[in-house]
Formats: sequence, C-alpha cells, structure tokens
Amino acid sequence: MRIFIVTALAAASVSSAFAQGVYRCTDASGRTIYTDEPKTGNCVSQKLEAPADPAAGKAPGLREGERQLLEQANARAAMLDSATADVVTAFNALRAAEARRDQGVEPLEGERSGRRFRREYVERQQALQRDVDEAQAQLDAALARRNALR
Repeated sequence: MRIFIVTALAAASVSSAFAQGVYRCTDASGRTIYTDEPKTGNCVSQKLEAPADPAAGKAPGLREGERQLLEQANARAAMLDSATADVVTAFNALRAAEARRDQGVEPLEGERSGRRFRREYVERQQALQRDVDEAQAQLDAALARRNALR
C-alpha cells in the first residue's frame, strides 16, 4: 500500500514538474542534474519536453453512423429520464391525493344531520375520490410512457 502511495505521489510530482518546466544540467565532470531552474552553476542546461499523452493520439474519431447512434442513445436516455421524473411526480401526486382523501373521512361541522351524513359530505367524499382516481390515471399513463421507452 505504501509503495502505491509513493508511486502515485511521484507520478503527480513528475506531471506537475513537467508543467513548470524541467531542465537537464550536465556539469564539467559529467554528472547529470535535473532541476526546474534553467541556469544552475557551471553546467550546460537543456529543457526537457513533457511526453505526449499516448491516449490522446490513439483515440479514433467516431464515424457518421456511430455518431448518429450515440445521438439517438443520448436522446432516448433523456426521454427515459423525463418519463421517470413524470412517474415520480405522478406517484407523489397520488400519495398526496390519497392522504387528502383519508384525512377527509371525518365529517366537517354541518355535514352531519343526526346520525346521517348530509349531501355536502357525500359530495366532498366523491370529489376527494375523483382526485385519487385522476392521480391514479396520471400515474398509469406515466408508467405506460416510461415502459414504452424501455
């Protein structure tokens, strides 16, 4: 593990050193010194160039057919993401409508006449149920659209 960390740090320092500029200096006795300063004492300096990125030159471009397939795949993925977001929105709307319906079970003041419910209560319950049914229909439609894209 330590060797890996040391190697990674050395590679990072080499790449940053090449970004700054590295010079090879050969002194009178023939010793070679690598430094980031162009002139160091009595030696002959030579600037070293960073090696080219090998992956950059070997990456072939996409052909027209491949490019079209990639564009179609990206468009399909975007439509699928949109359809999934619609499913989530419809699901949340259904859960909210069901919660409103469940909370609306208790009669409000004036919706009860003795032991019987008045027409207002029944109409309110029907409206809450319609909301749930509409939300369920929207969820079903969103699921159908998403499943058609899969």
